[in-house]
Amino acid sequence: MLVALVAPALMAQTVKKTKEFITANDWVKAKESADGTFDNPKVKKEELAEAWYLKAKIYSTLSTDKKFLSQAPADGRMVALNAIKKAMELDKEKTQTLLTMDQFAPVITLYSATFQDGVDFYGERDYKGAFEAFKNTSVFGDYIFNQGWALSKIDTTVVFYTGLAALNGKMDNEAIKYFLILADAKVGQNPDFATVYQYLAKHFYDEKDESNFTKYVTLGRQLYPNDQYLPLLELDNIRDKGDKNALFAKYEEIINSGNDNIEVMLNYTIELSEVNFETNKARPTNYDENCSKIERTLKRIVELKPENTDAQIELGRLFINMASALQDEARLIKGSKPEDVNKRNALNEKVLILVDKSIEPLENVFNTFDKEPKLKTQDRSKYKSAVNMLLSVYEVKKNDEKTKFYQSRYDNADKKQ
Repeated sequence: MLVALVAPALMAQTVKKTKEFITANDWVKAKESADGTFDNPKVKKEELAEAWYLKAKIYSTLSTDKKFLSQAPADGRMVALNAIKKAMELDKEKTQTLLTMDQFAPVITLYSATFQDGVDFYGERDYKGAFEAFKNTSVFGDYIFNQGWALSKIDTTVVFYTGLAALNGKMDNEAIKYFLILADAKVGQNPDFATVYQYLAKHFYDEKDESNFTKYVTLGRQLYPNDQYLPLLELDNIRDKGDKNALFAKYEEIINSGNDNIEVMLNYTIELSEVNFETNKARPTNYDENCSKIERTLKRIVELKPENTDAQIELGRLFINMASALQDEARLIKGSKPEDVNKRNALNEKVLILVDKSIEPLENVFNTFDKEPKLKTQDRSKYKSAVNMLLSVYEVKKNDEKTKFYQSRYDNADKKQ
């Protein structure tokens, strides 16, 4: 009796019945019908492709539509994809016709819904969940592309976000894997993708892999010539080798390339100043040329970013260092002959010209910070440096009033905290 009662129920599950449930928008019953269809011995062979297609359509709907998610199995989307594959295997032409009639919704929805899941997980900082969702998006996307229906061979957005989710989820090997796909394809149309080359360059820098470091930092700079991070990393790599000449050559190459990287330019002037004004060492043979390079670069920074107090301080310091070097030279002239006196006086006149040139940039820094009742530690340090240098300038100029003024400001600088 049980067999007699069950058999008619099984026999009732047909392609026609499944389609009726779909038309009625009863997706739960449609699922039951679709699943039962394959147990019905009366289903014709030529109907099987459509049966599998309908199963894909149903499982795709149930697993992507929020109204039905609770009714779908956890692997519903993969079930839908495998059903599409089965339908294509049985009758490619008919399946593609059915897909065309549905505007490819069963597969496109799998792709778009899974990508959106990744975006949602990423927004919630569930990076591992985002990684899995984006990785599955690629499974659907690859199938769509391989069938020639849509998308491209490398779905750059999906690959990028898969790598980014891995990066934020501390899955470094996975991040490298996905970023290499983009970098080796020289993908660079999106400004956000600069992260790919930055991350790979830093990874290979840390690994001491000179070949791959050079490859990806070069690629990154070609695709993103105005990137601010890669030049700094390239300079670090050269600095590690201890070759100052190579370091300054690289600095100048970057600066002259049109990449107005303020951090690079500022670091260049500081490192070049350290060499040019090194204590207890003779002047470099290219001392004057170095002074001109430092001055020109600092003025370029001020031109680009007038509010940059670091550049203003270094510009004031440059003129004071140059003046100090001339003072040392003048002290070495001990003679009292007219030519000695004239030479000393000429040097001292140049000293006064240089210290006068230092006043404007240093007062710019002073005026920026002096009006503030409280200063952050870093800004207070800049303020004290500017005040101290202005103090020394007015001592050289023998201006007692200004000297007292800046001495008072210096003595009270630590109260700005």
